[in-house]
Amino acid sequence: MAQPYNQHKSEQITDITAGSIDQAQQYIYVFFLEIIKYYQCEEILNQFNLLFIKYEETHDIRAYHALGEIIFHNKENEFKYTLLRCCYILNNNWAINGNINACQQLVDLFLSNSIGIATRITKLKILRKWLQAFTQSEEYNTLRSLSGRSRVNKNYYQWSDRFSSYLLTLDYLDLNKPPEQRQYAETLSQKIKKEFKFDLALYTAHIDSKLGLSPKRKNPTTLGDGILILIKRILSKQGSENFRNSATTFYNQISNMTFLEFKQNLLGYLSISQDDLEIPEVMRLTVVQKLIYLQKHQNDTNMTFSLLHVTCNRVLQYLLLNERRKPSEFLQLSLESNNFLNPVILLLKIVLIFPDGRLYLDSYIAELIKFYSLYDETECRAFINFLDILNVTLAIFDQDTEYSLIKMKNENNLSDVSLENYRVFSQSRKYTDSVS
Repeated sequence: MAQPYNQHKSEQITDITAGSIDQAQQYIYVFFLEIIKYYQCEEILNQFNLLFIKYEETHDIRAYHALGEIIFHNKENEFKYTLLRCCYILNNNWAINGNINACQQLVDLFLSNSIGIATRITKLKILRKWLQAFTQSEEYNTLRSLSGRSRVNKNYYQWSDRFSSYLLTLDYLDLNKPPEQRQYAETLSQKIKKEFKFDLALYTAHIDSKLGLSPKRKNPTTLGDGILILIKRILSKQGSENFRNSATTFYNQISNMTFLEFKQNLLGYLSISQDDLEIPEVMRLTVVQKLIYLQKHQNDTNMTFSLLHVTCNRVLQYLLLNERRKPSEFLQLSLESNNFLNPVILLLKIVLIFPDGRLYLDSYIAELIKFYSLYDETECRAFINFLDILNVTLAIFDQDTEYSLIKMKNENNLSDVSLENYRVFSQSRKYTDSVS
């Protein structure tokens, strides 16, 4: 049986001065990193409550004095960073072991009535003021959401919650956030994406079985049963392997191009012709011209991975965001005309030749979600439909999934090309394409 963690109980207290706030933070981190090895979650929660909520001595007196120094020197930002990092240190450990209940109990500690009680003790007064501010912050709401708890002061379901895998990308990419929070956000985002793919595969398989039964698996989108027709349309447009093969062929040719040739050929790969008078003027101004003039001074340079990286990132941005980080004119036009599939296919093609671009795509989508989340669901229905179609498309072309459109035998009319005579099959696949 593991021994209790009390090795610092009688040790001489190390002085912590204003110049060593970092050291004070380290004492607190080490304390929680150590007790998580020895204590059950109930005692860990008790130690967390004693230190951060009640400001009383813990089993490591150094952690108590370290927090006292942070409070004494009025380092509120450092306190919030320390508090958040300790929360994610514990949450990461509990989540790995499937103890979501402990994660939820942790965030509920901040709802203690004691935080709002007045006190004459100076340090405790400051701490409670900081805790009150923390519980009203977006960081705390994010912490609650990640633990499976609803947001504070939230009385209704927010449509953007369905797309949290994108919003988590912003947390993961924010270098100012604690590393444990970034790791937790990345892990949870991937988990949500996998669950969506799994639910989508089971749902489409069931509604396509023609058994006339109500689906036992909930539709992971708001597209209704029309989601099956959407998948069939996507697959019949070229077929999943044709999309992948086209991307692989284009990628393998890149090394023999100059930067200018690459930009020109990229437009061809995206089926966007510079000379096509029928392409919308918005596309010409916001995508084509910007791409052609991108780093023009490197036009004669042989293609490199760095140039591929920059270019694909910029094209994704051109398609989705304008210079003010608002919805691009191209995206707005697509939403207004209910033309969702074409922009989604453009985004997909970029990701297929540059898989690392998925991270940029997710972050840009997250910015758009934050923009549209200020509006009621009925006001941004077109954008929500766009997101659902994007999610479905990315799931179909995920590296570890293969969707196929198979024509079923039709004795009455073997030449019938109706999509109703085709079934959708999905299975795991080994990704062997050369695109990397």
